[in-house]
Amino acid sequence: MSRCGPHGSTDNGPPVTNARASEHVYVSTLPGLEPALESECAALGWKPRRAEGGVELEGPTGLHQEANLRLRTASRVLLRLGVFRANDEDVLVRGLRGLELSRIWDRRSPPRMSVTLKRSGVPGADVVMDAAAEAWGVESVARAGPLDEEGGPGLTLLVRVEGDVFTVSADTSGEPLHRRGYRQEISRAPLRETLAAGILTLAGYDGAEPLVDPMCGSGTFLVEGAWMSMKRAPGLMHGFAFESFPGFDANGWAERKARAESEALAAPRGALHGFDINAGSLGTARRNARRAGVTLALERKDVKTLTAPPGGPGLLVANPPYGKRVGEGEDLPGLYRAMGETLRKGFTGWRAALLVPEDTGLVKALNLPEARSLPVRNGGLRCKLLLTEALSPRR
Repeated sequence: MSRCGPHGSTDNGPPVTNARASEHVYVSTLPGLEPALESECAALGWKPRRAEGGVELEGPTGLHQEANLRLRTASRVLLRLGVFRANDEDVLVRGLRGLELSRIWDRRSPPRMSVTLKRSGVPGADVVMDAAAEAWGVESVARAGPLDEEGGPGLTLLVRVEGDVFTVSADTSGEPLHRRGYRQEISRAPLRETLAAGILTLAGYDGAEPLVDPMCGSGTFLVEGAWMSMKRAPGLMHGFAFESFPGFDANGWAERKARAESEALAAPRGALHGFDINAGSLGTARRNARRAGVTLALERKDVKTLTAPPGGPGLLVANPPYGKRVGEGEDLPGLYRAMGETLRKGFTGWRAALLVPEDTGLVKALNLPEARSLPVRNGGLRCKLLLTEALSPRR
């Protein structure tokens, strides 16, 4: 068989490191949200280890279910199956054959597979997939599509190859975790639910203080804030890939969900207010909130003339238009200048969290030099998250 690495074959290769009674999971998140995910995990009593694009966790059996159910900023939860070294295809086949798959694969249909090669001598993903088919006695292994967009029931395996080290994991999430189940309608510039939750976390939103979105669109910030305030697990309306695994314990999963539901409060602890100049967006936000089981105070107002509702101060959060997606011919610098004026004059004492493009002209137009900036991505666009302490009128 052809070589898959530059170093030649080994005798038998080191033994496969399989998952033990305790679970080892990798949780991915959006770029820039790693600190928020780490904070979430720590708040749940877990001990996260920062990794590229997410965190790694170890814990008792069922940890992957808890992570899918409870983490607001997680994009996907992978269950580690094993790590081994392979310098040629024979050793690769043996390594794959040594993985314990009985609890996640019923062998009735081949798994899907996604292969990532990083600084590797493997000539292509097809080599790994052919080796997997040989190792598991199937005709072929199907290639998985982009997991950010797809996912579903059945088994999807992910193989990361770095040098001669192969890390094999099972996707336990299926459909991307940002699809909570309540947002069946979106605005023209949709914001992922996981990004909204991450921004609220990075801004230090505690669920008890008032939350205002002056340009609320379909209401994603407000619904995510309401669920945080209610301590409602974000995965209660989501279906997961692990539910189709042969080792899935339906009764145990029902108990986990029931426990999470019992912890949720009946209503948010803090007031949530949404404003938008577009009546259609407010209607969408209302219906999304209804599906999420929350009630929002929504009102049609222009951000240029907005003042803080009673009960503050609290946190103002916004995702203003960038121009690239909304496609309107409005004067964006003028809008940003007006929003900055609104913040300083109408929201004195409030904190602000603004997701803005990297465009330095628009950032300058806000005139918030005291804001600290964190790099994040929104739908592939490089953005900045601007965070302020208590706002005060410009002298």
